[in-house]
Amino acid sequence: MTISSNDLDAKFKFEVAAIPGGEHILRCFACGTCTAVCPVSSAFPDEYDPRKIIHMILLGLKDRVLSSNALWYCSHCETCRISCPQNVPFDGISDALRKIAVRENRIPEDAYEIFGAGPCKAACPAHISIPGFVGMIAAGRYRDGLKLIKEQMPFPGICGRVCHHPCEAKCNRGNVDEPIAIEYLKRFLADRDLMEEIRYVPEVGEKRDEKVAVIGAGPAGLSAANQLAVKGYSVTVFDKLPVAGGMMAVGIPSYRLPREILEAEIQTIVDMGVEIRTGVTFGKDITIESLKKDGYKAFFIAVGLHVSRSLNVEGEDLPNIIHGIEFLKKVALKQEIVIGKKTIVIGGGNVAIDVALTALRAGAKEVQMACLESREEMPAWDYEIKDAEDEGIIINPSWGPRRFIGKDGNLKGLEFKRCTAVFDENHRFNPQYDESELMTLEADTVLLTIGQAVDMSFTEGVPELETSPRGPVVKDYSTFETNVDGLFVGGDASYGPRSVVEAVASGKEAAVSIDRYLTGQDIKGDRPFEWQGINYEPSGTEHMDRQKPPRLSVSERKGRFVEFDRGFDEQQAKYEADRCLRICGHQKKA
Repeated sequence: MTISSNDLDAKFKFEVAAIPGGEHILRCFACGTCTAVCPVSSAFPDEYDPRKIIHMILLGLKDRVLSSNALWYCSHCETCRISCPQNVPFDGISDALRKIAVRENRIPEDAYEIFGAGPCKAACPAHISIPGFVGMIAAGRYRDGLKLIKEQMPFPGICGRVCHHPCEAKCNRGNVDEPIAIEYLKRFLADRDLMEEIRYVPEVGEKRDEKVAVIGAGPAGLSAANQLAVKGYSVTVFDKLPVAGGMMAVGIPSYRLPREILEAEIQTIVDMGVEIRTGVTFGKDITIESLKKDGYKAFFIAVGLHVSRSLNVEGEDLPNIIHGIEFLKKVALKQEIVIGKKTIVIGGGNVAIDVALTALRAGAKEVQMACLESREEMPAWDYEIKDAEDEGIIINPSWGPRRFIGKDGNLKGLEFKRCTAVFDENHRFNPQYDESELMTLEADTVLLTIGQAVDMSFTEGVPELETSPRGPVVKDYSTFETNVDGLFVGGDASYGPRSVVEAVASGKEAAVSIDRYLTGQDIKGDRPFEWQGINYEPSGTEHMDRQKPPRLSVSERKGRFVEFDRGFDEQQAKYEADRCLRICGHQKKA
């Protein structure tokens, strides 16, 4: 039973819950716990005290909220909500502020909403409550910290290992010494939960009648399923691979993402009621029409990029020229592979690094990489490049394949031409070469990792879907709508190759769209919504060294599919969490 209060301007709900002794209304008693834990409460003069806004909202004092300067100081860390001793299930201060703050001429009425917050939360594609979960670690409240993360994304253990952590690049602690190790703190909470006898499973809403089909069990599809399950929808995820996880399962090597971590976090989604069916090909085994006949009312396609691009150069039809994505997939699925002693990897991105390191572990004795980009332009992250070089992989930057060299029908090597520029003056991909400077490398295996594309065969399952040579056409990237009513497309299939956390973010937004579609709301609504990180330059802050997690030495990890990084122990995690400034989200009203 749900009781709505007119006093609260329809912003919050009080739930009736069964407790020993009878039923009891969970409500706000203005006890002050939430105001006491506010991390920015002591940083500013009383008239700007952000604690005031909490009770203003809870008491429904909309006018006072809108006229209070405290509004612009909230860091939106969610600590107030997670600390409520009554467990009042209101929507959260951040969400309430976003909805009721009309900006009072701060920006034009037709402009996108901008919400000031800690720069870490603003920079995170999934906008998880980073200051909140870091604060929970500092306080030793680990399950509460994990709960804050899982409200926004289901993969803290995965992203705690493979995320490119743009949040850290914006961390204001970097103005003092080094950014907070946000990625490792997220992993700490997830790994600790894995050791618990009873693992945390997010609560799901009251069961709804509508069924939703998700095509693709990668990060975007599973994130959408997770968010829809929370809202009570019956969700079935279909994937043509024999395992769930998409590219997390078959594109990220196990030395970066152990399979037990992936499987455990997917199992949590299953425990929330989501059904996952593997080995099902959309367009062959099922279609939109067949799913509609089975009662599904909305659809989300997140098929990922599982096709490698070709070079289209002389000799590419020789044997032992393998697409890198297919190579990683075969290794992950423990299928038979044959790799030569001398292997060349073509490409300079993170996937190419993974392919090269996996080739070493699959039996290659010598691995070289070659890419069009200069060393400074390589798209792979610096620390990944260093890992490759540490293990003896030779990188040849600024070289482009000219022709494959064969003898008696067998691959013998590859001839390269010097690449003088990758992009033109408009930063469009338009490589230029100096063919007077050539280089030849011997090889008995070449792994092509020069880009990924969508396998468009899935469109056989929805022939009316508008497509382009790049993939399905998305009408609006804030909603992920397509030209087909009730059909949404997200993840890499919608915008090209990006990171796991960006796929998670698209899945979240697609879930919002599907919920609004099924409940008859305006899908567009207040979207796109722009988070604005607030810069803060502290003075007089004590220097504290960033914690370094233990890591296997090169000799310990070389040639083995064992995880490199070991993560923080509890002492390191609490020390690192204490480095957080916690007041980065403040700003004065314009």
